[in-house]
Amino acid sequence: MPVSEAVAAPAVSYAEAVPGLAPPGVTSGVYTDENGRALIGCTPDTGVDNPHRSGTGFAVSGHGWWNKGNCTGDTATVRTCLYEYYTDNTWRRKACGENGNLKPGGGSARRVPARRDCDTADMTSWRNHVDVDVNWEVDSGEVRNRQADVACRVNGPDQ
Repeated sequence: MPVSEAVAAPAVSYAEAVPGLAPPGVTSGVYTDENGRALIGCTPDTGVDNPHRSGTGFAVSGHGWWNKGNCTGDTATVRTCLYEYYTDNTWRRKACGENGNLKPGGGSARRVPARRDCDTADMTSWRNHVDVDVNWEVDSGEVRNRQADVACRVNGPDQ
């Protein structure tokens, strides 16, 4: 049928909807609880520092932490990963750290480190990615990152 004759699919009410297969290319949608109420989720404040030379040893490190934002949970799973830039325009993961029960607030006791020993002191671009998932609460899914050039190069394998 010509495009001008295409008919839009009828809208289905919440009560009439049945389980099915998502159409190709669908990347978003509304999440609901058992009673049909939309789960919008909360937004934690994700903390991330620049990748930097570690104060202890010959290594690159980065840290991640969180603050509650508008979330109510008291703990979160925080994952911090370091990526090294390669000349083929890829960022290759070199180290990750994770804490599944981190309290909010940052500081040395409330952050997750990622660390990788350096092979040379050649200047190299690094990114520190931090993902925060508040435990037992729907939250936004953004990943924050920071980038810096660090006198640290890893010639070893990717993680």
